[in-house]
Amino acid sequence: MSPKPPYPSKALSNEALEWIVRLNSGSARKRDRTAFAAWRAQSPEHEVAAAEAEDLWHDAENLHLDPQSGLVRLGGRKKPRASRRTVLRGLAGVGIGCAGAYWASGVLRPMMADHSTGVGQVGAFNLPDGTRVLLNAMSALDIDYSPQRRRVSLLEGQAYFEVMRDIARPFEVAARGATVTALGTAFDIDSRLASGRVSVFVAENAVRVQSTFERASDSVTLSAGHRVLISETGRIGAAVAQDAAAALAWRTGMLVAEGETLEDVIAALRTYYNGWIVIQDSSVRMLKVNAVLDLRTPQESLDALAAGLPIRVLRLSNLVAVISAA
Repeated sequence: MSPKPPYPSKALSNEALEWIVRLNSGSARKRDRTAFAAWRAQSPEHEVAAAEAEDLWHDAENLHLDPQSGLVRLGGRKKPRASRRTVLRGLAGVGIGCAGAYWASGVLRPMMADHSTGVGQVGAFNLPDGTRVLLNAMSALDIDYSPQRRRVSLLEGQAYFEVMRDIARPFEVAARGATVTALGTAFDIDSRLASGRVSVFVAENAVRVQSTFERASDSVTLSAGHRVLISETGRIGAAVAQDAAAALAWRTGMLVAEGETLEDVIAALRTYYNGWIVIQDSSVRMLKVNAVLDLRTPQESLDALAAGLPIRVLRLSNLVAVISAA
């Protein structure tokens, strides 16, 4: 009996959806189809992801909006509320800038990290020196310890560190375009934000935040109760005061948004959502959100957002939620 093909990761599912959208965009050429055939032949997992994306594409052809439940269902209407091209184009966007893309680069897969978590999973563990780490959902951490240094890399996601003091070996965390050096402290790093930004919040004492981009050699010492945002180009923003209970609420499964953008709030919810959450209309991405949401129940949290913001949430079963302007 041949082994059962592996269930595809979100990364491969996102890539497959991008391929399907490209091939059905009306501008695909023969070389695109040849390249897709080569892509899906790489492994059984690639083939499963490709087949699932094709099935979703064909199913989307028969979508319609149920006026009673508000759900997008299969069959029954000739003109679906959400066209398959619109929906799948939105899904492909997930593979570029959203939570499902966390593993899409191919080099940031969970199996390549020393510690990682899946959808809705939070992991706690100690590093070799006794430093305590709490890893949020869909996150990955790599460890590089030596007699001379303590360095870890937050490959994706979010982590909270309670650092064991060791004057001889500074504790460093690399996260995208920045390095955070602990000055005997507890701090949080979030690399899930939209547009490739990274957030650093200090809970105790202080850290030094250094940009690693050649064109943005910023450096700042951040004290307790303050947060900075680092842009995708490595530019460090101004330090702002933030309530620790709000900044670290994710450790108890909650999200406290105080003037956060909708796209950043959705970025947090995606890591707890078994499927894809797509923001279809760019006009709503920058809406400001002031809310307390339960990360562990992302469906209900989406409903709460829809009730308080001028947005509409359309669902394709439990797999895909599409957010648009109301």
